[in-house]
Amino acid sequence: MKIKHINIRNIGCIRNLHLDFNENMNIICGPNSIGKTTIIESVASMFMCGRPSVKRNVTSETGSIHAKVEVDGSIKENSIEVRKFDPNESEHTNSFTDMASKVISIKVSRNFRYSKLDAIPSDQNRSQYDLWNEVISGVTFDGVKGWFVNRYLYSAHKGTLSEEQISNFHLAKKCFSIINDQYHFSRVMGATNDIMVHTPQGEIYFEYLSSGFKSIIYLLFSTIKEIEFRFKEHNLRAEDFDGIILIDEIEIHLHPEWQEKITSILKSTFPNAQFILTTHSPHVIQTADPNQIVALHLDEDNNVTLRVDLQTNQYGFKGWTVEEILYDVMGMKTMRSESYRKLMDKFGNAIDEENEEKATYIFSELDKLLHPHNPQRKLLSFQLAKISKA
Repeated sequence: MKIKHINIRNIGCIRNLHLDFNENMNIICGPNSIGKTTIIESVASMFMCGRPSVKRNVTSETGSIHAKVEVDGSIKENSIEVRKFDPNESEHTNSFTDMASKVISIKVSRNFRYSKLDAIPSDQNRSQYDLWNEVISGVTFDGVKGWFVNRYLYSAHKGTLSEEQISNFHLAKKCFSIINDQYHFSRVMGATNDIMVHTPQGEIYFEYLSSGFKSIIYLLFSTIKEIEFRFKEHNLRAEDFDGIILIDEIEIHLHPEWQEKITSILKSTFPNAQFILTTHSPHVIQTADPNQIVALHLDEDNNVTLRVDLQTNQYGFKGWTVEEILYDVMGMKTMRSESYRKLMDKFGNAIDEENEEKATYIFSELDKLLHPHNPQRKLLSFQLAKISKA
């Protein structure tokens, strides 16, 4: 299943926005309060039954979402209306509710601490109500450790796990090395049920990995676990999952080096899924192929969220600098701090007034702000020398 396009009218801050989606990777970017999360929440709302998580625009009496999905080669369309604004008022929507198992939603809260595992849990059942709730609230990371330990212990006994479950367990073990080839799964400690990982510094507890490492591992593990629990009757391999994975702010906890890797990690782990992500990271965008970026900007004259028409070639954004992405894709107006801009304005005024004393003082302050090898320092000194000779 893939979502082909969505049209959002008067939902949150979005007045009227039509988006066509790439069947593999969609990376939504733009300023705060532009509607990035509203888009993925609108997608999620199309697959649940009950009160949607989105709200109509405060100035409109009703909002609507219309979507088209492709399922097994056939196209299905449906719409929902959102009329209520008060969080205490009830409302019921119903659209592609029978397809909720094919939508995995991961929210921004991704914090992990050590958890003691006193017993090996059995697999959880997912009712239709659970699926609708998870589409809106997001999957939880509870039980990830227990699921992995369960699969580790039972994989040693022939006939206790299906071929698909064994395949998923091996995929989960590989996840450590996918992130960094110097890391790999070591063992499960029998006395404590703790997962141990080989690292360049030695063997450590799973929970002692860095926040960034754990963020990716939990994201991957929870998705594999969800796929297993949702498709028990068919024993689906996680690599064969062809549904939609929604992830808000994919770069959370990640160093820029891993921000560059995260989309390729996702695609290699779940090659048949359709991803819809939000990000504030130019490093995530830098790895994108053509037609994978959904860049948003605000038309200030009409206060309307619009999609930016980006001019790219077959290499997408792989040759763009971070500065070019920040300017042309993410709408940044300047890369300099406010302190720098104010000093530059004052320096320019002092030069125009030929006030050598004032310009010399401001130049000394700019000299402290600039990067040690910034060539602009030399240009500023030339301007200062010009009025000094005068």
